[in-house]
Amino acid sequence: MIFVRLNGTRCRNMAATAAIKNAIFKLLRSAGAALSLPDEWRILKQSGNISGHPRNFCTKTTIGFRQQMDHTVPPKEYKWVPNNLISENFTLGANGHVCIVLNRQVQVPAHVVKRLWKNATLRCAVDGGSNHWRDFVIAQAASTEPKQTKSKNDNEGASVELVDPPDLITGDFDSITEETVEFFKSTPKINTPDQDATDFTKAFTVLQPVMVQRKLHDVVVFHDCSGRLDQIMGNLNTLYKMQKETCNVYLLSGNSITWLLRPGKHTIQIPLDLVTNQRWCALMPVGSTAHNVTTTGLKWNLYHAQLDFGGVVSTSNTYSTEFVQVQTDSNLIWSMGAYEFEDKPRSTHS
Repeated sequence: MIFVRLNGTRCRNMAATAAIKNAIFKLLRSAGAALSLPDEWRILKQSGNISGHPRNFCTKTTIGFRQQMDHTVPPKEYKWVPNNLISENFTLGANGHVCIVLNRQVQVPAHVVKRLWKNATLRCAVDGGSNHWRDFVIAQAASTEPKQTKSKNDNEGASVELVDPPDLITGDFDSITEETVEFFKSTPKINTPDQDATDFTKAFTVLQPVMVQRKLHDVVVFHDCSGRLDQIMGNLNTLYKMQKETCNVYLLSGNSITWLLRPGKHTIQIPLDLVTNQRWCALMPVGSTAHNVTTTGLKWNLYHAQLDFGGVVSTSNTYSTEFVQVQTDSNLIWSMGAYEFEDKPRSTHS
């Protein structure tokens, strides 16, 4: 007589009938002869129990399925308040935020740029971005010069609100001009010559040790999403590389904010004026398919939808409420119109 012992992983309230039958049949085939099983090993079809063994068993391959069916692992929850970025506090995080200027003209409204830059704990210009930052600083200094008045003494002691220089400039320095180098001569410059990554990505390598030391988790990037598609896609790729549990990266342009939604449940508080003016928003599955996306608070909601290029992509959407919820099983790019004005190029002047 050969006794069959069925080993498995205990799984609460799971009927193991099919797994037990398969194991027994395999033993029968491998033995090449009929096996005599004791009565106490009889399989109960309905309960899946084995007499003498009150516990239920299942194979290891069923564990993940069981967890999914029971939803024993709840989705991680995230909350986003873009209004803090564009109109109210102009600061992110308890310890402040990081500002980065990329190699595009600064199209974000000047008052937003100046407040975010002033409130930043760490400021960086990336290669040719320092040229554009120099232009912005000069333009703001010219626009805030004291006006001439009747009295010669009226301007005595008047101060111009100056824009602080970057804390550092990074990049492979193939775009920065000599004039800019001289203009920011007192600013530390760190050369990052590696050609296997963009200057934007390499800037994070330089900044991250300081960010960790100062407990900075939020990064605001001044860029413009018009012009070269390769640069736009490169910036999105950096979002995927750098946006983590300890680092949120926002791409801020003249008319939009863009960031990455990781797998989980996201609540986004939309500024009321953007809801009232029915400003646009979008969910884009860049890089991989999102198999299960559900939203609330949008004009055109998704319900357990699959998003992928070549299939459904949620663009030109808008809002039905101030609170939008997005639950996704994969990374998604979220982009939204940032201001109440129409989509058009913005001047760097106030």
